[in-house]
Amino acid sequence: MTTQALLWMSVAPAHLDRVAATLATHPEPAAVVATTGPTNLLAQVLCSDPADLHRYLTRRLGALPVRAVESAPVLLTLKAAGHLTPAARPAPRRGEAGN
Repeated sequence: MTTQALLWMSVAPAHLDRVAATLATHPEPAAVVATTGPTNLLAQVLCSDPADLHRYLTRRLGALPVRAVESAPVLLTLKAAGHLTPAARPAPRRGEAGN
């Protein structure tokens, strides 16, 4: 069974792009997202087991200039991917394709 966790990180703005780009090269993150606020970088990681997650946090992530990290193990996934349905999409604006 895969161990999945959300990693909320605080990274100095001067290092944000480099840390995000480095995380994006690692095989463990399924998603890497820059955000705003006290935690400005989010990664969803997939590891083989809790020990593998621990290794990732302490070795690979620990080697990067991350000020703080909060890990939230995923207990239950209700939906893993999706897209906007036609009813949920905003109507095209005047002058856009289809108008």
